[in-house]
Amino acid sequence: MAFTKGETVVYGGSGVCEIDDIKDVRFYHERPQKYYILKPLFVNQAQVVYVPFNNEKLTAKIRPVISKKEALELIHGIDEDSIEWIEDRNERKEVFNDLLSSGDRKSIVSVISAITAHRKRLQDEGKSLNQQDEKILTDAERRMNAEFAVALGMDPKEVPGFIEEEREKVS
Repeated sequence: MAFTKGETVVYGGSGVCEIDDIKDVRFYHERPQKYYILKPLFVNQAQVVYVPFNNEKLTAKIRPVISKKEALELIHGIDEDSIEWIEDRNERKEVFNDLLSSGDRKSIVSVISAITAHRKRLQDEGKSLNQQDEKILTDAERRMNAEFAVALGMDPKEVPGFIEEEREKVS
């Protein structure tokens, strides 16, 4: 799929990005080659991602941003297909990180649901979520909130409240 300059896309772990430019770039002593130059949105520090135009494995990680309709369907479907909690910490980390890396939005939302439900169970027992799960949850929420924000035309900080309101309408 070809993308154009100025288009808003999602790229792997970088999340929502704008295609800042498409041009020939020369790194080190290589011949110049065409790159998508992506600027991640909603990040505090200046960052640029170079994706070689002719590398199918990397360009396959560039996807269009979710539509408003798809975003609302995902939000309304939260908890429906939540994944099972994995007790083994190392296995859980590997599985959840693989799901995040896949970029599959439904899987990412399922990871958020599973960790959030586990956090609630722990809080009911007077315990807290471990740092590893907190980090995965934060990363997953950051990714989805940014994409939902673009699809729904709002600031990423407004997304959690919007999701809560939408979930209350459904229940």
